[in-house]
Amino acid sequence: MAAFLLEASDVELWVTEDEVNGFLEDLRNRGVRVQEIERGNDRVLRIEGEQVVELVFRRRNGELRLVTRRVQFSQKSAAEAFRDFVVRHRGHATIKYYSKEVLVVQHVQYGEVVRITEISGNQRKVLLDKKDWATAEKVMEALTRTDVEERIPALREEIDAALDELGDSLRRGDAEGAERAKSRLVLLRREMLLYEL
Repeated sequence: MAAFLLEASDVELWVTEDEVNGFLEDLRNRGVRVQEIERGNDRVLRIEGEQVVELVFRRRNGELRLVTRRVQFSQKSAAEAFRDFVVRHRGHATIKYYSKEVLVVQHVQYGEVVRITEISGNQRKVLLDKKDWATAEKVMEALTRTDVEERIPALREEIDAALDELGDSLRRGDAEGAERAKSRLVLLRREMLLYEL
């Protein structure tokens, strides 16, 4: 298995010519080698790297539909650009990241990550479920942040403070305060796990 691999399946995406142009520019800005090919009614982006990936967009009623429903990337920059493209333009997909012997599965609907599951060996953790809207916003923020290095130390301090609060509440016999601290710790832990992906 490659050191990094992204696999997207069940991809549903409708975009405009300009949006494909923006994706093409984003790929090139990230240093990805890409060729554009016209084949009849199809606009094809051929992404070159360790493996060649072809994304076929079919013209229909003034829009382009991505007809490539399953795609794999071993090049991280191309993978991230593709994921951002699906999310930005409200697409649907099941996106799997394989990295450091960990599998992370994201379910994207209408451009929103609605569920994230982490699988390592025989352990499975649900990091996000649609019902947890506050965390959903943090997931999107975490995946697009450029200042993660600054956030992690602050997050560790917040976790330490929440642990102190939990300890104090338990010593006082304050069940309500302990539950609040536990809930806060769950959210902070999820956020930390997202930054570690």
